[in-house]
Amino acid sequence: MKIVYFDATSGISGDMAVGALLDAGGAVEEGLDRLATALESLPVGGYRLAAERVEVGTIGALSFRVHVDDEKQAARDWREIRTLIEEGNRAGLSDAVAGHALAIFAVLARAEAKVHGVDEDRVTFHEVGAIDSIIDIVATAWCLDELGVESCFVGPLPLGSGHVKSAHGRLPVPAPATALLLEGFEVIAGDGEGELVTPTGAAILAATAKPLRPSFTLLGSGVGAGTRRLADRPNVLRVLIGDADEVCDEEIIVIEADIDDMTPEALAYAAERLRAAGARDVTVAPLQMKKGRLGMRLTVLADLDGLEGLASCVLAETTTLGVRYRSMRRAVLPRRSEIVDTEFGPIAVKIAVKPDGSESPEPEFEDVARAASSHGRPFAEVRAAALAAFATGTAARRS
Repeated sequence: MKIVYFDATSGISGDMAVGALLDAGGAVEEGLDRLATALESLPVGGYRLAAERVEVGTIGALSFRVHVDDEKQAARDWREIRTLIEEGNRAGLSDAVAGHALAIFAVLARAEAKVHGVDEDRVTFHEVGAIDSIIDIVATAWCLDELGVESCFVGPLPLGSGHVKSAHGRLPVPAPATALLLEGFEVIAGDGEGELVTPTGAAILAATAKPLRPSFTLLGSGVGAGTRRLADRPNVLRVLIGDADEVCDEEIIVIEADIDDMTPEALAYAAERLRAAGARDVTVAPLQMKKGRLGMRLTVLADLDGLEGLASCVLAETTTLGVRYRSMRRAVLPRRSEIVDTEFGPIAVKIAVKPDGSESPEPEFEDVARAASSHGRPFAEVRAAALAAFATGTAARRS
């Protein structure tokens, strides 16, 4: 799987994203010509594209700019922009590029609608509705498609500080819509001067990227330059292009803590508290710690948005002084559940579908245990009856 990792230590904007991705593709002049040709499908004019090599601090970068003939532009609402991109699609813009661009504007429209309390179709884009921002977003979508990118990732984002001018007045950084778009992403509050993550940059990430740092084989990189010069860091966005393992069904967080001063009963209680708090799974395994002491490793599987709450729960319910965590992909077999009728009553059966299409049924433990207890029969007998009932039903369906 070909991926892009956005290394956004100085933030991200639309023009920085295009510059970095064009740089990563190599043959910038040729790539810029192909991009310009693709953008001609859009029913907008009065602009020209430019890209030049610059040095930001000691880092070489590509500066991408959209020069607009008329700087004073009317605002566009979401319906107008959607129509504009759809017309571009009919005129030759590929389905993939149009789909990515629409997805980016859609997440931005949802955020703006929530901030201003209006319907999404009535959202008016001021700065982001200008020609240069429209071109930045469509160009980003084109670059991702041109590079053959299947998935995007991003690490911690600096939120910046201070205020920014907008059509709605002077707003704190990050602007309200930007803050909504970055929910679920790892951010560093107060890091940097001014607005480092623009609404366009935030929308690109919200629509295309996952807040993870995956392992991958590095194939290449590109650097895009921002327009401002920052006092504390080079204002550049770096993209890393790589090959990663095939996308799995789910992205999860693994939280771990090694503990050597809790009783088994106390650890069991902590595990139940973690499950009640939303953990996907909790396991405890023995290990040898420093100075030869025996201890236990507590491992918690969590959804991405459950990291903070479950990490706090581990710290509150155990004696550990800290936790470590990492993102991980996992492959999950397709599953379904069926109810089968047995002489011991109805029992739920979980069915996993193997890669070769074969099915692996397993009766639900709680159902089997309850039926075995109420009928005074061995657990194994009730389980076998449930499996036999499932096999009979499967055979009947196939016939």
